[in-house]
Amino acid sequence: MAPDRLTSATLRPFHSEKKLHLTRVRLKIYRWFLTVIMHFPLNLFMQFLAVAATTAGTDNLSEPELIARYPAIAATTVLLLSVGLICDLYLLFRFARPALSNNPPTGSLPALKIDPKPWNMRDLLVAACALILVLVAGEMVVTLTFYLIHRNQDGALPWLLATDMTLRVAILFAFVVCFRQRGIDWRRAVGLRGISPAKSIGFGAMFFLAILPPLAIAFAAYSQFCQLVGIKEETQPIADLLASSDSMAIVVLIAAFAITVAPVFEEFFFRGFAYPVLKERWGTQTALMVVSAVFALIHFHLPSLGPLFALALGLGLAYELSGSLLAPITMHALFNAANVAMVLYVRAHS
Repeated sequence: MAPDRLTSATLRPFHSEKKLHLTRVRLKIYRWFLTVIMHFPLNLFMQFLAVAATTAGTDNLSEPELIARYPAIAATTVLLLSVGLICDLYLLFRFARPALSNNPPTGSLPALKIDPKPWNMRDLLVAACALILVLVAGEMVVTLTFYLIHRNQDGALPWLLATDMTLRVAILFAFVVCFRQRGIDWRRAVGLRGISPAKSIGFGAMFFLAILPPLAIAFAAYSQFCQLVGIKEETQPIADLLASSDSMAIVVLIAAFAITVAPVFEEFFFRGFAYPVLKERWGTQTALMVVSAVFALIHFHLPSLGPLFALALGLGLAYELSGSLLAPITMHALFNAANVAMVLYVRAHS
């Protein structure tokens, strides 16, 4: 028994030293993690401030001057990016960890939840052509009407915005009518049945936060690319209009359109309607790439093409992983609301 006691007594300090070493390693990892959590947003939130400054015409200010002028944007951006990194880690842990384990349980693998839908490529092409025709015709009618009554373009802008919003809502109702005529349960087809709305909205909010760090990286990288190839960096015309218009009607219409109509309409058509058709034909990855590329291109703004493509990829993943269109709609609405709030804040403090 004495040798056993001696062996146990001898090994006890070894185990204590090993535990102490592991504790130190963990502390180093935690310290590194917290450093990244705080350092990463502090380096990237200037990208968001640059957008605000360009919109407000104060892009000649230095970084300290921008922070001093817009402290709320600075603090909010750091907070959102920090929370976004935490959401990224959670989503990676949730979806990637089971697949990377040695014996992944079948039920824990990240499931792709978008199944084939009861419409095809022909339906998609017809719908896309009809959509473009209706929107272009509506805007032409309003423009021509104001030209004939000799009103200037500024007077036509509120009517153009209101017409565009009305037509998009009407198109959504037309889709619902067509689905019903073909016996399609449109709510089930886009994942609005069988999934709790609160759960879908929560998932969309989490994906909105999670997309911010990758989006900031995409924005920074694409800005460098634009400088390299000589593409002039400028804000979207709609953002300039929101920041500079003296018409309260235009400001309200743009904000309402960006936060409500645009997310529902664009997510329904791109993710809810087009993506399943392309996925069935070309597979998940190609469909995500094509839909995201078209989504970025239809905004007709070359300086933001890269970030919009990255955003669209996130929207597509949110739909694929949640199975509910309400998730990317929530994500899209929150993203637009954040941009509108930033522009209005800069507008009020410039």
